[in-house]
Amino acid sequence: MSDLAQKIANMSPEKKAALMARLKNRSGGRKKQAEVDYSRNFVFRFRSEAPFDFAATPVEIEDPDDFYIQVEARTSSLNFRDVMIASKMYPPSPNIPSNMGSDYAGTVVKVGAKVTKFSVGDEVIVLFIGHTENGEVQENCHFIKTFNAFEGCAFPKPENLTFEEAACIPTVFLTAHLGLVRYGRLEKGENLLVHMATGGVGLAALEIGKSIGANIFATAGTGQKRDYLASKGLQHIFDSRSAEFAEKIGGNGDEMDVVLNSLSGELMSKSLELLRPFGRFIHIDKKDVANNSPLPMGLLIKGVSFQFLDISLLMANTTELGRAFGEICQQFVSGAYQPIEHKVFEVKDLKSAITELSRGTHIGKLVVRF
Repeated sequence: MSDLAQKIANMSPEKKAALMARLKNRSGGRKKQAEVDYSRNFVFRFRSEAPFDFAATPVEIEDPDDFYIQVEARTSSLNFRDVMIASKMYPPSPNIPSNMGSDYAGTVVKVGAKVTKFSVGDEVIVLFIGHTENGEVQENCHFIKTFNAFEGCAFPKPENLTFEEAACIPTVFLTAHLGLVRYGRLEKGENLLVHMATGGVGLAALEIGKSIGANIFATAGTGQKRDYLASKGLQHIFDSRSAEFAEKIGGNGDEMDVVLNSLSGELMSKSLELLRPFGRFIHIDKKDVANNSPLPMGLLIKGVSFQFLDISLLMANTTELGRAFGEICQQFVSGAYQPIEHKVFEVKDLKSAITELSRGTHIGKLVVRF
């Protein structure tokens, strides 16, 4: 392989996409990108099948349908699924469009004729799968500024939260709340293991675990992240990249009542082995599920339960979504849950934000501001 070819092969996905775009422009294969007025409505769209080859485009949208509201976003937080979609690696959920951008906070600017929950001017949080017109979710519709969403996917923003803080709630707190409260049935005094605890879901789980009064065990992938957990008062902190966490926890004679798991392969199996009889294992990583990886049934011998949780499926059950979101927002209003660590980017710097998220060096959530 030539030095040039080797250099190109070692490029990050976004740099390869930028190089491809420049080459196409030189050969006349790409029309000049329209100027985007970020004060007006716009949407990010993929321009080719290349990873990270997306750009903002001005867009006009229709009025909302009967049971829909039109929201002008103030902020949106990123999730790792956005990195996977940007990289063309995301395993889609059944009948759920793979649009980047799902967690929004903003203001209602229009309401459909049969909307009863909201009025123009209301501040809302939205879990969103894509701008909708005439009952159809639009494909290739990413981080759109003003959009139509079903009213059942929106909830009043707690007044004590900023738009930046509110945008951090939907995916991570729904995952942690449903995982620990609804399906994990976590109780005061029980042992809880949270893997990769400095990520968005991990920090949300710590908030919930503390509010319940659980004994929290946590893992993180770097010394810096483990130091962060220690600064928050956690005492049982381990490395998520090695099976040593299982050896140390098991060696101390500790058994877990609930595990919130984002590890795969052998480390997932080691985590299952830490459960006490009738423990609850909440699995939120999609890799093994997407790959149809086998699960040795012997791991369930202590009567433990195994729950796979993908909150994007709540789009097919908005009653469950509404119930859970209502419980979460009430906890923020009461102060039982506190906002989690986050870093803010301007939306014009979306590629930089997704690139930083892909490196896995951040703590908490990344937020883009419109």
